Amino acid sequence: MPEIYELSATEIVKKIKSRELSATQVAQAFLQRIAKVNPHLNAIHPFSSERVLREAQQADEMLNTGKEVGKLHGLPITIKDTCHVNGFKCSKGFPGLYKAESTYDATVVARLKNEGAIILGVTNTPELLLSYETDNSIYGRTSNPYDLKRTPGGSSGGEAAIICSGGSPTGIGSDAGGSIRQPAHYSGICGHKPTQGLVPMTGNVPSDGAGIVTQILTMGPMSRYAEDLTLIMDIISGPDQKDPHCSPVEFQDPASVEIGKMRIAYFYNCASIKPSSETIETINTVICALEGSVASISEAYPEPINNIYKLHWETFMLGGDGGALLKELYASTNQTEPSNLAQEFINRAGNCQLSAKELRQRLIEVEEYRYNMMAFMQDYDLIISPAATTPARRHGETHSHIQDFSYLTAHNLTGWPATVVPCGRSNDGLPIGIQIAAKPWNDHLCLALATSLQKTFGVYPIPSIQVDNDGKTTL
Repeated sequence: MPEIYELSATEIVKKIKSRELSATQVAQAFLQRIAKVNPHLNAIHPFSSERVLREAQQADEMLNTGKEVGKLHGLPITIKDTCHVNGFKCSKGFPGLYKAESTYDATVVARLKNEGAIILGVTNTPELLLSYETDNSIYGRTSNPYDLKRTPGGSSGGEAAIICSGGSPTGIGSDAGGSIRQPAHYSGICGHKPTQGLVPMTGNVPSDGAGIVTQILTMGPMSRYAEDLTLIMDIISGPDQKDPHCSPVEFQDPASVEIGKMRIAYFYNCASIKPSSETIETINTVICALEGSVASISEAYPEPINNIYKLHWETFMLGGDGGALLKELYASTNQTEPSNLAQEFINRAGNCQLSAKELRQRLIEVEEYRYNMMAFMQDYDLIISPAATTPARRHGETHSHIQDFSYLTAHNLTGWPATVVPCGRSNDGLPIGIQIAAKPWNDHLCLALATSLQKTFGVYPIPSIQVDNDGKTTL
């Protein structure tokens, strides 16, 4: 019989509502699991166990009254340190923002709490979310539960690691360059980047707006189970009348999708970057599993993504200002020593200089890219690709391999929905995820296929973290 922390969020809520489990039992199970794994992973920030248990007891008492309860009644969840969570210090791993506790909840957090979720805590990120690894000068480095010498990814690395290890059933990440999907791939869990504008960004730290990055940034769910992504998306999507970029589009039910009618394209290489043989093998295994069960499936390469590094990473992430705006932020908050990962980003940004004319031209090229990608997708409903060129890299390696993640950033630039689901393993036992993307507002298609594939390939087991006789942490 599975442990409580091995169950899906969907199953846990059902068991609480049917009284097969109490919210208190569930909270205790996750608290015990966090106490066991977090000292080795450093994935979740310190929090009050007493508060969690108190809220769980209140959830049990409410259920006993017979009153109507929410869709997540009594479910513990975690939130990436990227948005305001009432009562927590939310800083994006940056000492300059590490001040007083937040006094309100971001819209996404408020919606989850209104449905009965209990916030376990906030999870670790790289400083200012500037890396595909997770380390900062406030909380330190987060490790991958499958191999502690490797990173769980970034910037939602803490969220991925705590979910992967069974410390949280589900949670919220954010994604401007693959920051939900790359950690999901590295950590053997599922992650969904919603269509741009489907989920409100109100409550983003330190302020709601994110400047030019608003065009590519969104929040979304992460979980070991694909079905939980749908559970969370149904709650967090839709306008809040505060975020001016959030559209009045209804999230559609993945259960209504007929897999047999899907037209699917797939490809391997991206922008001349060749994935590992194990990654290619995983894609081939998925394609073989789908052949005969969908309307069509064919190899087709979207050539517009050949320029993705230039259009996404240089234009939106590095910004073209030689790092001036970022340096001003450090100076204005009296932070003179960026973390190692942040310094690497600043160094890279320092070499990216665009004139006003060049920036305007880049934005024109971005729009051309979006039109060309839509033209490519006219004959397809979904596109399958690797999530990255390799499984999880060792700590300190990702900055030298930014183009590994061109598969992911391609869909930040389009604003399309994209889901990562684990479907393979490397020879070293590391997870390998695949990415499923669709045209805007077709999140339900991505999620439907991800859920179907997980039924075929299974949910990845939670790694067992142990300490040997020499005091070394092993898996």
